[in-house]
Amino acid sequence: MKYFKLIRRNLFRNRMRALMTLALMASIFFFVATLISIVELFGRFEDQGQGANRVIVQSAISLANSLPYSYEEKLRQVPGVEDVCKLQWIGAYYKEKNNFFANFAVDVDHMQSVFDDYKIDPKEFEAFKNDRQGCVVGTELLDRFKWKVGDRITLKRTIFPYDAELTIRGVYRHPVNTSALYYHMDYHNESIPPRMQNNVNTFWLKIKDPSKMAPISQQIDAMFKNSEYPTETVTEKQFQAGFMAMMGNIKLLFGSICTCAVFMVILLAAITMSMSARERVTEIAVLKAIGFERRLVMTLMLTEFTLLTLVGGAIGVFGAKLAYLILPMAKMTQGFLVGFTIFPTTMLISLAASLLVGLIAGGWPALNATRMSVVDGLRRVV
Repeated sequence: MKYFKLIRRNLFRNRMRALMTLALMASIFFFVATLISIVELFGRFEDQGQGANRVIVQSAISLANSLPYSYEEKLRQVPGVEDVCKLQWIGAYYKEKNNFFANFAVDVDHMQSVFDDYKIDPKEFEAFKNDRQGCVVGTELLDRFKWKVGDRITLKRTIFPYDAELTIRGVYRHPVNTSALYYHMDYHNESIPPRMQNNVNTFWLKIKDPSKMAPISQQIDAMFKNSEYPTETVTEKQFQAGFMAMMGNIKLLFGSICTCAVFMVILLAAITMSMSARERVTEIAVLKAIGFERRLVMTLMLTEFTLLTLVGGAIGVFGAKLAYLILPMAKMTQGFLVGFTIFPTTMLISLAASLLVGLIAGGWPALNATRMSVVDGLRRVV
């Protein structure tokens, strides 16, 4: 601590350069923290069903292909299956096409049993169950569209040839999925043409013993292997990961961008720190002449450089944290980034990266500057 004053003065000896370096670090790590948090958010979405006791039965051909209602009874007879719930992706939108969110038709009679992690007030669920055109919505949708229980809404068609006219009867709460809407499967089935009726794209199964998910999944697929509608049975985590895969390898893309950004900032910081070290050759020679050891001088310089990058990184990371607490990201991204924030692990990774930038970018200039002899340093004119 006795050298702190010396470090502070050297840190801001060229105030403009120091401030510009801080601004550069803050900007880069604001960007890096944002990308890493998006990747982590997607990872949490994939892990939504991790450890849950649900598997999903879908068409082996494509998720867009449907399975007949008659499969439900056969699935119930599989040993180890506790309950079955039909779920149909609707893909409609509210008022305008950019007001898009996940919306489903669900088998209301089995919804609470299978989706037991979706918490709904019992009175609200009873009202939903008794209203054929009722629906329940997530908390994020309620906030985004300023809805309230009892409101009448219309979902515009995209896949199916009808506009769903619904009444909000309840609000569900879930730790991850907060921006979906569910309404009656019977209402959906009655609203579509006869040729499309009595088909659904997924059956969600609640398994008594989660450790037996794999053999049960294999048994189900073997049961329908030679049928007109073969199936593919996956865990909820695999199902969510499949949705993410439709967007491509986001993790690889964003990870590559972050790596390039950090590499660029190392180069830029190295240039800045080399200039600073070159300007102080004579000063370093004087310090060594009056008794400062080479190791101590190098430590002081590295502390100065890493402190500069660490402070800049902290400004960027905590600035991003504050910005995303204020900005309504779910609304701005139309529900794509629900619950988005800068996560604690992201903050630690970004701060560690900023520290590493200081060590790498400042290490070589500091080593070169302190390696020079006292005589050469005092002789040199900068």
